[in-house]
Amino acid sequence: MRNFAIPAVMTLFLSLSSGCAPAVSPELARQAAPGLTFAALAAHPETYRGKMVLLGGEVMDVQPAEGGSLLRVNQKELDAAWRPVEAPVSGGTFLVHSAGRLSPDDYTPRRKVTVAGVAAGKRHGLPLIQARQIHLWERPEQLDDFLREWFGKDMEYWYTRPYFDPWRTGPGI
Repeated sequence: MRNFAIPAVMTLFLSLSSGCAPAVSPELARQAAPGLTFAALAAHPETYRGKMVLLGGEVMDVQPAEGGSLLRVNQKELDAAWRPVEAPVSGGTFLVHSAGRLSPDDYTPRRKVTVAGVAAGKRHGLPLIQARQIHLWERPEQLDDFLREWFGKDMEYWYTRPYFDPWRTGPGI
């Protein structure tokens, strides 16, 4: 019995520890400039040109660009797992240039991303990052997705205006 317990515990430990892959490869994370904040990068993007940065936030939009795609991101702070955290205030906006094509169907607004890349100066007045790796976080369960799946894609939403307005005031309300 004792000989069986040690391999079983080791297997359980290894399966739990390997079940959660990091958002960014450890090699890129080690190369990232230590202590570099988004505020410093936004204030002086030319100073940090060529430095590896690790940033995250929420997707605003994605557009085709020369040789790939241009992703506009609303910056959010990252937690210990390099996941953007919910914060009432954003640090600002930055652009990510990807050599590959990013699908607008996947990179929808408010979807969370973590980006490891090289600072490449400014474009359109915003800090530009040349992406080395982009991690798109799973989509949260949303009421609209659930209702579309349950009632069908062509349903008229009863909870949208003019049917439902929680802020509506007037006689009899």
